[in-house]
Amino acid sequence: MKFSKKIFSFITSALVLTSAVTFTNGISAKAETIDKPVELYHTNVVYDAGSSAHYSGYIGVKNLAYAKNVVVHYNYTNSQASNIWYDVNASYVKNNASDGDEVWKFETPSVDSKYSGLADIQYYIEYDVNGQTFYDNNNGKNYKSTYFGGDFGASRPYLNGFSGYARNNGQEYLFCQVQTKKSVNPQVVRVRYTQDDWATYKEVDLTQARDGFINSDSNAWSIDIPIISGKPVKFAAYDVVNGVEHWDNNLGDNFYFSF
Repeated sequence: MKFSKKIFSFITSALVLTSAVTFTNGISAKAETIDKPVELYHTNVVYDAGSSAHYSGYIGVKNLAYAKNVVVHYNYTNSQASNIWYDVNASYVKNNASDGDEVWKFETPSVDSKYSGLADIQYYIEYDVNGQTFYDNNNGKNYKSTYFGGDFGASRPYLNGFSGYARNNGQEYLFCQVQTKKSVNPQVVRVRYTQDDWATYKEVDLTQARDGFINSDSNAWSIDIPIISGKPVKFAAYDVVNGVEHWDNNLGDNFYFSF
């Protein structure tokens, strides 16, 4: 089935699990501890009611003190005001039990047109805590997002889309797509999934796709997974870099699909 015919359900999730990835039934997998005080999970375009749209993103923050401030600095790179920088405060969402970080969310103001009016942006994150300031600026390159796609942190593979379909013989499939940064060279990209609520699970390797990447700094990986009809699927994705697993399990909630 061609890539262009698949229907995607884009999901807000991208994270690396630290020390352990815990699934519903206690299955766990070792993963790298991320020492960065602050790092982007991912950013997406949000289409509002009517013809407006804005950018929305999630950030992982180490809880170094109760009092803290997280700010995203951004500018519109393809507008007449490309030399003007703006600030937007992020707000606390929840604790992420999977990686020990706090999840914070930011949203840019909506603009009238979701096409010509939603300019491309570049941005970086500032984290102020205990009299110290930490930054995540994508290793000096800043993050970049357009209405075609968002961005994500280099240490965090990003399961950005999945959908289900059936072939003519009645076999049903779950299609998954995962993004990795071009600066990362994973030994493997996998999806772990279950249809019996983690009593058992299977793993499948994704292959690098020729298209489907969300920006010029990412590689896309995809897989069609044959599934049992009528049974919901829970799943998560991970890659392996230098022998270490990095996970995206939807901010600790795992992904879910049912026909």
